[in-house]
Amino acid sequence: MSSELGGAASLIAAAGNGVFDTVKNELDKGVDINVVDAQGLTPLLSAARHGHLEIATFLLERGADIVMTDHEGDTPLIAAATEGHVEIVRLLSKTGGGVENSSQDGNTPLIRAAKNGHLEVVQLLLEYGADINRTNQFGSTALLWAADCGHIEVVKYLLEKDAAVDLATNDGFTPFLYAASCGHVDVMDILLRNGAVVENTTEDGSTALLLAAEHGHVDAVKFMVEKGVSIEAATNDGLTPLSCAALNGHIGAVQYLLEQGADINAVTLTGGTALNWAAGFGHVDVVRVLLENGATVDVATQAGVTPLLFAASNNHVDVVLLLLENGAAIDGTNAKGSTALNCAAEYGHVNVVQHLLKRGAAIDLPDAKGSTPLICAASFDHLETVRLLLENGADIRKFDKDGYTALNCAARNGHANIVQILLENGADINHASSDGFTPLASSVSQDHIDVIRLLLEHEAAIDAASKEIMSPLISAACKGHLELVRLLLEKGADTESKYESGYTALSYAAQNGYTEIAQALLKSGAAIDATSDDGSTPLLMTALFGQLSAVRALLDHGASVNLPDSYGYTPLMVAASKNHVEVVELLLKAGATVDTKSQSGDTALRFAAHEGNAECIRLLLEYGAGVNVAGSNNCSALQGAIYSGHVKVAKLLLSRGADSNTLDDDGDTLLHEAVLRGQLEIARLLFEREADPNVSNEVGWTPLMLASQRGHTKIATLLVEKGAAVNSRISDGRTALFLAAEGGYLEIVRLLLDNNAAVNVVDDDNQTPLMKAAYGGHDETVRLLLDNNADVGVANSSGFTAIDIAQRNCRYDVWVTLQEHETTQASSATTTLKAAPDQHSKPDWFIPSREVRKDQEPFTAGSFGKVYKGWWLSTRVVVKTVTVANEKENRTFHREARIWQKARHPNIVPFFGACDEGSTYFFVCEEAKNGKLLDYLYHAREEGRSLVWRKLLDAALGLHFLHERHIVHSDLKCNQILVSKDGVAMLTDFGLSFLTTEQSGDEETVGAIRWKAPEVIRKDKPVTPNAQSDVYSFGMCVVEAVTCDVPWGQRVPDPVVKFHVTRQKFMPRPKAFESDAQWELVLGLCAFDPSERMKLSNAIDLIRDFAEEERFQEKLQMMRDEDDDMSEVEFGLKETPTLKKPTMGSMRALTKMKSLGRSIRARREVESWATAA
Repeated sequence: MSSELGGAASLIAAAGNGVFDTVKNELDKGVDINVVDAQGLTPLLSAARHGHLEIATFLLERGADIVMTDHEGDTPLIAAATEGHVEIVRLLSKTGGGVENSSQDGNTPLIRAAKNGHLEVVQLLLEYGADINRTNQFGSTALLWAADCGHIEVVKYLLEKDAAVDLATNDGFTPFLYAASCGHVDVMDILLRNGAVVENTTEDGSTALLLAAEHGHVDAVKFMVEKGVSIEAATNDGLTPLSCAALNGHIGAVQYLLEQGADINAVTLTGGTALNWAAGFGHVDVVRVLLENGATVDVATQAGVTPLLFAASNNHVDVVLLLLENGAAIDGTNAKGSTALNCAAEYGHVNVVQHLLKRGAAIDLPDAKGSTPLICAASFDHLETVRLLLENGADIRKFDKDGYTALNCAARNGHANIVQILLENGADINHASSDGFTPLASSVSQDHIDVIRLLLEHEAAIDAASKEIMSPLISAACKGHLELVRLLLEKGADTESKYESGYTALSYAAQNGYTEIAQALLKSGAAIDATSDDGSTPLLMTALFGQLSAVRALLDHGASVNLPDSYGYTPLMVAASKNHVEVVELLLKAGATVDTKSQSGDTALRFAAHEGNAECIRLLLEYGAGVNVAGSNNCSALQGAIYSGHVKVAKLLLSRGADSNTLDDDGDTLLHEAVLRGQLEIARLLFEREADPNVSNEVGWTPLMLASQRGHTKIATLLVEKGAAVNSRISDGRTALFLAAEGGYLEIVRLLLDNNAAVNVVDDDNQTPLMKAAYGGHDETVRLLLDNNADVGVANSSGFTAIDIAQRNCRYDVWVTLQEHETTQASSATTTLKAAPDQHSKPDWFIPSREVRKDQEPFTAGSFGKVYKGWWLSTRVVVKTVTVANEKENRTFHREARIWQKARHPNIVPFFGACDEGSTYFFVCEEAKNGKLLDYLYHAREEGRSLVWRKLLDAALGLHFLHERHIVHSDLKCNQILVSKDGVAMLTDFGLSFLTTEQSGDEETVGAIRWKAPEVIRKDKPVTPNAQSDVYSFGMCVVEAVTCDVPWGQRVPDPVVKFHVTRQKFMPRPKAFESDAQWELVLGLCAFDPSERMKLSNAIDLIRDFAEEERFQEKLQMMRDEDDDMSEVEFGLKETPTLKKPTMGSMRALTKMKSLGRSIRARREVESWATAA
């Protein structure tokens, strides 16, 4: 293996170094000619990159792969073009090197050659058919790169070959704008002479003049001014060329623009002028020029930031002095009330503070929050600034609007040096803020030990200033600071002080397991049984949190083991409920009373049973707990265990003598409780103890009724096996069959009927089980009841039959079933012919083949058949043909016809009938006059309308209708969505949809692979199409409808799609998805894990929102169009056509780090910063 690796490395190195003999020798030894190194280089790539023509020719003759790429996606041709190796480019171009192949960033050989100024290579590539206007993934063309880099000869040649002179990137940068930003005047001139539009702007509104000024290219600025370009044209944010030049300190550009009459006080959207930006970035020479030319010295942004405030905040001393010399208001404030002195003090700019003080700045002027310069400096640990302010007479007693002094702030933030100097200068050590925090309390709350020691050394008050805040001792105990607790105790801290709900330091320490702190507090006299507001003692809270060592310490110091809180809970109860076994044992050994009851009547045993804490139960029983002691609602421990489903605990209690036939105050037995919670195993356990299945509770419910209502099939079966009466009634006359039918629990209904349940029993309102099933829309349950002679004609007390109830509640499927049954019954009652029915009679959906004529050619094809337009008698229809080869497919076709016949919904293509004659069967359905969805959407866009989300909503509703009936589409894509003459989207071509309960899992994967869910197309154990895979396919339909392209795009072949999808790699986000929410919808629908896919009902809610927004935007546009029409009528104005620019992604290539990008970002950051300041 090592020799193979060595040969590969030797081959690649020799190809790159031009050592022909070594290349030949290694290949003769059998080294793979396409071997790849760690950087992805092949021998051919290496030779092409370094210009070794002889080796490149030899490698190609030996069969080297001409289009293999390195890790950056560069092919040999791209590498050679980048380096300017003309002859190698010629060789590779004529031998199929791929002149249009691109690297990962989208750069083609032509773009690379143009970027690097290789004119001959550019000429050669164009001769071989390179696309002159091809863009990379950032939207840059060859001309744009040549203009950017100043390659004038390349620019000239590309223009001669008709390169698009104004093709712009997504950011709106044209070649001319790039040339201007880089100061290439000669390139700018040739571009203009070839038709470049000088007024073009970038996405943020930057003109060529602004970009030149921003980068200090005075010659380019002069060139454009001479061409008549407006010197006041501003960006979308209001930045002018003068502001940009000032911001970046380009004094030459500033002076020239001022000479040309630029508005010196022009403001941005946030109110900043050229002087603001120059001052903020410390360009003192620019500031001087602007002031000499009449710039307003105290101009403020919308946030109130003046040039002086800007300069002071950024520590530009020279600018501060210059502004003050020119009359800047020294105590002017921004929107937050901060002066220049406030800002300088907050940032610790001591030199600026010093100069401001010398020139008379108000030393104690507070900002809007009441913070003085001293408070600001102390808060941010600026020691020298604090010292300077104190030396100049700053008032140390001042406090902000929250009552915090400089000392309070310094202590809270842990600035020990600041605390020291403030104390030395007489700061009030016990000043309490508005919320009651003294410097000591603040520092303890933030764990600033050094500050705490310092304050205690200066005799700070040891206890809290008010009962509403945590005392230093409680705070230290809460956080486990033993050393601090001892220090506070030595200083005389009050051990009995309480906080919030009345807990002492001892309670906090003990419940958090800080045993040493608890012991220290006890030694200092802390009350061991002090109670909180709810009566909790330290021992109870410690037992609750299971702190064993702390419990032992409290017991050793004499804590009362049975002292309850105000609810009657004892330490033993809370420990048992939380399963703290060792604590329970310790409390029992210390004499805890085992059967004490809380105010609700519950014991420790019942708490433990309810939580399933078996070990605690064993301990309690060993110490004599009464196993049948009842608690609240007369419930025993066993009932609590059953309620929570703790089988092991129930077995344990029964083995220790728990009564299995007890009743609670509602009359519920243990069996009732087990059934209610669906606990099958416990039910079996109770029957082993001879539980009675027919006991009724206070309202007449038996266990079987509960099981029937809750749908617990297995429990219901067990109850019937144990002799449960199936026809028992509750007070309103309902039986178990009523309850099961109402819930649609088919198997329970079948169980009850098989055990002689009365099918036509009526309740107090004269309702039958059939009516209940019809009301709930449970079609299969209705069919089962009808099969068991349920009477359709019975009417309830309001006069409604089951058919009426189904109709009134929009249960269409049930209504059809009941109608068919009633018709059948009526027919049977009137006929006198007793012969067996004709087994060869045709179903009611049958259409004879002679009545249907289909067009010669199909207009589309799905996974299972072809679709034609045609005629049924005199009606224009669509005919879907299916080849049926065996009995299984024949049954499938018939089932399909029945399904479609009943699938009547506005968003399902209407079904006329089907034919099962001959070898080719067919379905007949309504013709959708508006054709396929994508065609419909395209024509809508041509008319200026966007209907995507409204039509997708239609399709989603149709799919939801199918899924509610357990019908899977299995072949869903946009060509299976048609649009009616009324503009309604409808699903068609069910792709031989099938009921999920009837299909096996071993069928072949069929259909268009791009729309298929990964679990359906994977090689290892693919699953049968189901509702979840339909959801995935619908997500792909969303992609298709929004992009007007197939999922993954036309360029990606099917095998590649399958490769990515089966490895859980999803497609990149298409640019058409402008909304994050819409793309998140796709990701939710197409989650690789079916269990994590968005529910279709949730997707419908989101799509409905998108559709409403789409409709709103359309109405808004209509209103705007009406306004525009009125303007034309009244004023005769013509609409100015807008310049369309291609949107092809971000302009900047990842390989290019230029000041252009940085300066644009800097401008935005500056404005944001200024607003914040």
